[in-house]
Amino acid sequence: MGGKRTREVGEEKPRKAPKRHEKIEEILPVPIESARQLRTLLHFRQDDDYALRIGQASLKAFLESIANVKADADPDRANKLAILKDFTGHEQFDLHQTWSFAAQTDNERLVIAVTSNLALLLRTLSGLLDFRDQGLALAKSLLQREQLKLFSRGLSSESHKEALISPCLRMLIEIVSFDGGVLAGQVFRFQDFTFNSKFLDRNLRLYRSGGDEDRRKPSVRSNTVRYILSHLKCLSVDDRISMLSIRTVFRNLFENIRHDPPELVQEIVKVIEVSVLIQQDVPRKLKSSMLSERALISLVDASRSLPEGSSVDAAIRSFLLKVCTDSDLGVHLPSSWYPPSKDNNAGDIDRPHSGSDSADIRNIILSKFLPYLRAHSDLQERALLLSTFEATPELVADYLRQTAVKLSLQPKLTNTWLGYASLMYAIVQLPVPDFFGLSSYRGFPPEMDVILENIVPAPLTVDVLTRCLNQNSTLITFFSLRLLVVALQKASEIHGKLKAAASEFSSYENTLASFEYAVAKRLPVFKDVAATYREVVKYDDQRMSQEAAAHALSLYQHVMPEAVVEEVDVAGPLAAVLEALQKSDLSVDDRALVELQLAHLLKLAKSSSNMLWWQRQGKMVFSPFVTIVKILVESPTSANSGTVVDLMSTISAEDGVLQSSTELSAMDALLASLEPNKHWKPNLEVWRFLDDCVGRLYKKPIKYLDDLDNVTSTDGTTGRDSTSSLLALVLIEQVPFASRLTESDRDIVLNWSARFAKALEKIGEDERVVSALSKQIKAQKFNSSKAKLRDLQSRPDSASNINGTATGTLNGDKVQAMNAQSDKGLHVVFDPPPQESDKHPSLTRYKRHDVEEVVQGEVLDSLILCLCSEYPEIRRQGIIAVQDIMEHLQASNLEFKDQLWLLLGDLIETAAFGSEERPLSYLAGSFATASRKIILDPASFMFPLVNRYLLKDPYWEVRKLPDYFLRKTLLEPPGEDDKFWLQIEWILTFMVDGVRKTEDALIFRHRNVLERILALVHSPNVTVKAVTLILQLVHRLCIVGGSTTLITNAGIDAWISSLARMPRAVSSETRKELEAVVEQNADVNRVAQWRGTVGTSKAAESKRTD
Repeated sequence: MGGKRTREVGEEKPRKAPKRHEKIEEILPVPIESARQLRTLLHFRQDDDYALRIGQASLKAFLESIANVKADADPDRANKLAILKDFTGHEQFDLHQTWSFAAQTDNERLVIAVTSNLALLLRTLSGLLDFRDQGLALAKSLLQREQLKLFSRGLSSESHKEALISPCLRMLIEIVSFDGGVLAGQVFRFQDFTFNSKFLDRNLRLYRSGGDEDRRKPSVRSNTVRYILSHLKCLSVDDRISMLSIRTVFRNLFENIRHDPPELVQEIVKVIEVSVLIQQDVPRKLKSSMLSERALISLVDASRSLPEGSSVDAAIRSFLLKVCTDSDLGVHLPSSWYPPSKDNNAGDIDRPHSGSDSADIRNIILSKFLPYLRAHSDLQERALLLSTFEATPELVADYLRQTAVKLSLQPKLTNTWLGYASLMYAIVQLPVPDFFGLSSYRGFPPEMDVILENIVPAPLTVDVLTRCLNQNSTLITFFSLRLLVVALQKASEIHGKLKAAASEFSSYENTLASFEYAVAKRLPVFKDVAATYREVVKYDDQRMSQEAAAHALSLYQHVMPEAVVEEVDVAGPLAAVLEALQKSDLSVDDRALVELQLAHLLKLAKSSSNMLWWQRQGKMVFSPFVTIVKILVESPTSANSGTVVDLMSTISAEDGVLQSSTELSAMDALLASLEPNKHWKPNLEVWRFLDDCVGRLYKKPIKYLDDLDNVTSTDGTTGRDSTSSLLALVLIEQVPFASRLTESDRDIVLNWSARFAKALEKIGEDERVVSALSKQIKAQKFNSSKAKLRDLQSRPDSASNINGTATGTLNGDKVQAMNAQSDKGLHVVFDPPPQESDKHPSLTRYKRHDVEEVVQGEVLDSLILCLCSEYPEIRRQGIIAVQDIMEHLQASNLEFKDQLWLLLGDLIETAAFGSEERPLSYLAGSFATASRKIILDPASFMFPLVNRYLLKDPYWEVRKLPDYFLRKTLLEPPGEDDKFWLQIEWILTFMVDGVRKTEDALIFRHRNVLERILALVHSPNVTVKAVTLILQLVHRLCIVGGSTTLITNAGIDAWISSLARMPRAVSSETRKELEAVVEQNADVNRVAQWRGTVGTSKAAESKRTD
């Protein structure tokens, strides 16, 4: 039967034929004795392959014995060099013919042997100075057309034939770099054969992925990279530029750089930097095209694959840092917070708001590269990112916009969250660039979105920050508090720059006005931060969080005062801090943190109306003021003592306890008098005595003001203009009662009183008061000898001035300084009334925003003031715009829309109630803008009063507007006990802003409005801000409406003279400036007639005319 025979069960499977391996015959080199022997061995024999291979093996062994053996280790070296010189003195036709023959017959072994020997021969000759001519001759012979074709054939061999490709590359490397690159340009000009991008691109991808490559047998890619680098080092500028134009080569050069040996990577970045990037002759476009974002990413990948801290890793990171921050290296471009599409034209103030487009930046390469960095987990890459941000301010907002999706900061205590959170903190900490990144301020401000992104990055939403504040994790809470601190500090710095720019360009004013509100929208509300502070103060192990929370609260009050709608209870935390500072077991670090917290709390308490400085609270032994003084005396070298002393000096001066008008304040004198020395130190009775004195002064300030008049009026002059501290008057009264103490305690108390009196004398207080105090002390039989007075020591930076001379007088320089700076009362800056701008961009700008943005920003305020314009057309457009907003309000879902609609409706009715030819009073416009902010915050202390007024009538009687609010505030109790002066300050603020024209000033003549306002300064509890606003109002009324009526009806002359004797003393400089304004704006003849000095005034007028 035909067919295939079946295999029987159990029969073995037939074996495969063994794989045949070609037997490689070992070639033994022949020792070389002479050049003639070597030439004979290398003689070309077409029919004797074995002889050719022997010749090549002999040449290789001979050359290696020269190139790879040190000169001092080879006794036969001179003979070998002589043979080599004789051999290379003739043309190498045999080698060329052998190479050509081997290539034509596809004898790969022979090709490999010949090309390897030629490369070795060139390497050997390049290391021998005497063989320069022979080496050049050989190199030139290899650049003939026939050999160039062989190069091309070898370089373009199949990918797996590494042994054919590498020798050709090594040979070309030697030719290019021979004698400093004299033939490099010639090699590159034959680029069709030697630098063809097709085979170079292919060869750059032939790396070994199995691990580290053997240095003795580098991969094709390694040889190709070295070949390219040799060209960069040796080519002329023009040829180098032509070479850099072959972009695919350099793209592939960087593409697989992570597979290169570390030493080769280091060589790449070094050669690229030295031969390309720092060369000014190389066009910037070629540099940037070579270092694309893909190239930079490949370098980062290479760095990640290296051991951290290695020299190669450091070289790569240094290279990346230079590329990303140095504008001369081709990638980085100078930038600012302004997009490049905005020209430097300050005239286009009413330009459309386009937002920040991600493509509208200059540094496109860096914009695409930076998101690749693992800045949240790699500190080195974070340092690179932050350095790039510092050098390229435009990239901060762009980076955050790109990475907002993956930057999840919902509070979760994981390593990833900690990494992202610390990254956000570092970004917020970046410095604000000078002039927002330019050489000077531009004519218009940066876009608000860019500004806010640099203060509070978009991933840090209000919800995220609020949730972080309310976390149980102390680490998350501390992070959120510290981030608020640095964000508010940065906001304060930016506000200062915007204010400086606004003094040059009016276009900054709108941004400056809305800046505080915009920042407040990106941060948690004040009450949430206050609640967090109340929570962390319960635990003694959270000192850092306590300090951060107190710091954040003080910055809220300083940077965003309008966002602080409620007062935080400072008294309790301040008492706890003072109690903690008096504990002896407090560690050094904890004490430093508590002292910092104290400084922050003092800033908060300084403006708190319910803070009781002069009365004991809770379990405190002394009042807060005396307790703080005690702490300052017991730890005078504290790092924060200077800040605390300044704050306490201000507080004591505002309440009239200790004056601060001298160069060294009375607070400095008090601290100096209490400092212990080897002869004296304060005991418990001294602190009790001082506490009792300040308590008495707080309870009866008028009594001691009268005592001051009695002491300083002995010569018939008033004494309240004198430089005196009321505490000295209390001591005059209370020193006699020290006799009730034990003898030792009495001596210590009287000794301190004498020290204090001496210190007051040396800082320049009124001699009459100091003399009276000294007499009272002597009357108690206290021996105030010079030995005891000499013990008076001063505080650092003030003690030497108090005790600097034995005679009790200051040196001449200090006296001059005291005289120059003696006027340190309340200084008030007087500004002229704002003038109407020729442009009203808000009339069109409001249409580009939704209704919520309009009513919550400054745009609506600008529209309201358009109704007060002197131009009828502007007023008509303003009314139309306000009515348009009212329609949108009705259709919205805003919580406050009803009250705001009522406000705008009353405003329109009030404007229409008057004559069409007469604009609305600025006082009504200012009241409307101030009321808008109150309506947006129903929790405001002014909301009930403003709301009742809006519901009272369908329009406002502007003449009665000041009277209504003064009457409601002065004659009716406030809704909250501690809000009286805050209400007064709010009313005065809109009054000052509303006085811009004569018609506005006339309103204050009705119903004794001005007289009631002037009388407020006589209140013992009047605030500094209230006095400041009253003075500014008087100044504004004089400039706008003239001061004649103020002199004749309101007695403004006597009122100004009395300012020095008020509870809030006003500096003489401010009083003189106010007096000058009153005189300049008065009707001279009428005032002189009223004063009864007509003749004198006419003489003065004629003299002034002359």
